[in-house]
Amino acid sequence: MNGRARVSVPASSGNLGAGFDVFGLAIDLRDEYEFEPDTRDAIEPLGKYLKHVPRDPRRNLAFRAFRSLAPVTAGPFKLSATREIPPQGGLGGSASAIVGGLVAANHAFGLGLDNDELLHRANEIEGHPDNVAAALLGGLVLTVQTDESLHAVRVPFPSDIGIVVVVPGYHVPTARARAVLPVDVSRSDAVANLGRAAMFVAALQTGRYAKLRVATQDFLHQPYRAELNPALVPGVRAALDAGAYGAALSGSGPTLIALAPKNHTMRVAGAMADVAIESSSGCETYVANAAETGATAIEPAAST
Repeated sequence: MNGRARVSVPASSGNLGAGFDVFGLAIDLRDEYEFEPDTRDAIEPLGKYLKHVPRDPRRNLAFRAFRSLAPVTAGPFKLSATREIPPQGGLGGSASAIVGGLVAANHAFGLGLDNDELLHRANEIEGHPDNVAAALLGGLVLTVQTDESLHAVRVPFPSDIGIVVVVPGYHVPTARARAVLPVDVSRSDAVANLGRAAMFVAALQTGRYAKLRVATQDFLHQPYRAELNPALVPGVRAALDAGAYGAALSGSGPTLIALAPKNHTMRVAGAMADVAIESSSGCETYVANAAETGATAIEPAAST
């Protein structure tokens, strides 16, 4: 135990259509957080999206999460934060930061906390479990929260499915995306989503990927968020027409995600990008895999 730690954490996509606030999928786009003792608290932003790393330790989620577990006797720390996860919304950037800080503290101070305890603490900070669970555990994670506890089950994601992520140029604040959702939903919509969520998991586990076209449909959040996300409806249609198994809004948007055969991913990415460009000032497009490994402490920590 030397108070140093370096942690790699994947991006994540929540909901995946019908799994509203339940499904979280880790994606192999990764941020990195390195903590080491220093003479004062400081943050060094690095990576493609370094401008989106808060330099104030009181505002930086990774630093705050790290401090929440650090012993009261711990001195100042420097955080080197490498931001590679697109920050516009829908890929779990905040979840990555929170999980990165917690896992780093657990490793640096030899706290011995297990994943259940780390997930509980991450959920308290983030306010919902889907993204933090995927970032921590990797793969496809299903979460259920009761009054007493939080339950998470990790499901291996098929290695022969590629992931396409398209980030439109517009921004959708999470609070606004939550505000447009109705307080009550009809029984028919609830049943429709329940069936599709169950079918999503069954399709992945049985290799019947064609069923994902239906299983990624949603009636609880996407119809209401479509007005905030002009690329959503045409982007999903373009992905399916280009050969994707299924497509959906990633989290609350504006990012879109498609699941596709690996030999179709570039075609799907191009079709979705064309739509996103028409709907906004531009877009960023990524072709990736599911991240089977969640948050990982890297040994040894880099020397400076």
